[in-house]
Amino acid sequence: MTTSHAADTVKHTTCYECDANCAFTVTINPEGVATGVKGLKNCPRGQLQLERQYHPDRLLYPLKRVGPRGSGEFERISWDEALITIADKLNETKEKHGAPAAAFFAGYTKEARPQLQRLAHAFGSPNYLTESGCCFSSTMVAEKLTYGYKMKTTSTIESPKTKCVLVWSTNASGSIPPFENHHLNKKKRNRQMIVVDPRRTETAELADIHLQIRPGTDGALALCFHHLIFKNNWQDQAFLDEWGSGVEAFKEYVKDFTPESVAEICGVDAADICAAVEMFSTALPSQIAMSPTSTVQHSNGFQNHRAMILLSAVLGMVDREGGNRFFNDKVLPKPIEKFDICLNELPPRIGDETFPIWTKYWPAAQSMLMPDCILEGKPQKMRALVAMGINTAMWANSKRMERALGELDFFAASDFFHNPATLQADIVLPAATSLERSALIAYPGCAYQGEVKYRRRALPPRGEAKPDAQMFLELGVKLGMADEFWNGDLDASWAEMASGLPDEIREEAYEKPQGVIVYSPVIDDLVDEGYMDADRQWRMTGFKTVTGKIEFDSLELRDEGYDGLPTYKEPQESPISSPELFKAFPLVLTSGGRQKTFTHSQQHNIEGLLALDPKPRVQIHPEDAAARGIEQGCAVMVSSPRGAVEFYAEVTDIMKVGVVHCFHGWNDANVNELTDDASLDPISGFPAFKSLLCEVAAGHSS
Repeated sequence: MTTSHAADTVKHTTCYECDANCAFTVTINPEGVATGVKGLKNCPRGQLQLERQYHPDRLLYPLKRVGPRGSGEFERISWDEALITIADKLNETKEKHGAPAAAFFAGYTKEARPQLQRLAHAFGSPNYLTESGCCFSSTMVAEKLTYGYKMKTTSTIESPKTKCVLVWSTNASGSIPPFENHHLNKKKRNRQMIVVDPRRTETAELADIHLQIRPGTDGALALCFHHLIFKNNWQDQAFLDEWGSGVEAFKEYVKDFTPESVAEICGVDAADICAAVEMFSTALPSQIAMSPTSTVQHSNGFQNHRAMILLSAVLGMVDREGGNRFFNDKVLPKPIEKFDICLNELPPRIGDETFPIWTKYWPAAQSMLMPDCILEGKPQKMRALVAMGINTAMWANSKRMERALGELDFFAASDFFHNPATLQADIVLPAATSLERSALIAYPGCAYQGEVKYRRRALPPRGEAKPDAQMFLELGVKLGMADEFWNGDLDASWAEMASGLPDEIREEAYEKPQGVIVYSPVIDDLVDEGYMDADRQWRMTGFKTVTGKIEFDSLELRDEGYDGLPTYKEPQESPISSPELFKAFPLVLTSGGRQKTFTHSQQHNIEGLLALDPKPRVQIHPEDAAARGIEQGCAVMVSSPRGAVEFYAEVTDIMKVGVVHCFHGWNDANVNELTDDASLDPISGFPAFKSLLCEVAAGHSS
């Protein structure tokens, strides 16, 4: 701790306006009020976080619903009454219907997940669920199943050796700190760039070639890349012969994906495809930079993502400098989640019945099935729910999820502010912000290097707010499991996790606000084996798949009844697959483009951020706007088979003709009221947030 002058205190901490955990300092006056933050130069969310800290609408006391669900009628109660009520209702559910009928959900923030998952499994429920039911996990599972390693996590890290980068539907200026200063948003000497994106983003503006595809056709484009690579003998055949499984079947499959046929599917020029493939395949080493969600939030997203990541394998750009590096675990805290109990002693999780590949690789139940569980009892009946950071805006066909929450026997939620989900709750608990809570943070970092930090509380919680993790420990105590929940001591739970770290790393992480750098042991293993370049670890260990090779034709998928090859299927809703629906809804709808202004549904009540981006927007091409009499800035109604939502028109030629894009996360203009919850990806269970059909109509008043 240092002081800027006698009156103020400056504390080092980490931000959690997203989950990047950037370090910064907060200045606190003698009255204990935070007055400023420094160190988050290019992030408006971080810079304005004190607006949220002291927002007048922030939840500060436990509340009990006294009016009908959704009415917003609550009264203040004590913490003791709140926790006893939750414990009693959970026990009642267990006695009447069994522990699995009670579910435990974690949205943002992610820091309290270990404690909540421990609570779920200690209580006897396998049904711990997270927002990863529609974010990131599908890319991870696709990569682990195909390569045995994660790839996306390291894919946007710069390598000076990369000669060509293929940026596949990610836009760093809106999603990856330090945003505009990220290497993908800069022209680099001796590095060519191809961008695949339905929008002409800031990143696409820098590209040598921009392939502006129809949303959801990523798989077809990737398979065309493969087609041309094999046709021109650009593949690394020696690498494929030694390390590829199912290559011949894959090579045969991609023969049909010619530039001409794929150009028609994707809505791009065949010559541009050919030029892009030649650039990517001959300017080596080449790298794919990818998003955690853009390729997988489609009805065939899992296989689309597999087709795309296999481009690294075909060219031999796997886990090598300048290509796509594998992510390795570093020294990790001790697990406290009790997931071993879930696997070995508890009944199936929600999703084990429906998405067995996904649940095999992901340590949670599939949250996208929650509305079905509550309303239809399929695949399991859910009757009670304890949730943190939940918002119905995360679910496709959000109004159905809102109705489902209203039909639970009991529902408790923690949050900073009310939202459509908390308004359905019986008990609402006030959550502490990251400035008000301690946490042990293991940040994954890149291929071999990560960070471990211990964030100490910078401010006392406002009102009676508590860290989410603290709530779950106290709830465990109320449920009669005090010994398993450190008698409610949050710091003790972090200390137990930290006990899994080597002594010197643990001590340094606690002592230094900036944390400690940690490294993967595979570096030493490579050096010990004589590989001084510290990459291409497959030379030493092969690939951690069922065959020990790269799975072009996956045995695991085949064994579960799926296509082993990364087959392409049209989006469930599209001009091609549903032509009758297309007559009524003649525009392709995509959504969820990231912005540095907001994190999903968070920060939309911060005046300073609303000044930067005040209204929910739908981006529409001038031709499509003119055909509908739509002018810049006017209120419009976007409709789909699920309903209609009012947005404001941003008429812009960054959009592809025939495609519109809605920004997500607005509670009062929620695009996910329009998205489809029925056509989930058959392998991952992910919704098709990014490739559906809609219509946009002018003339509605704001």
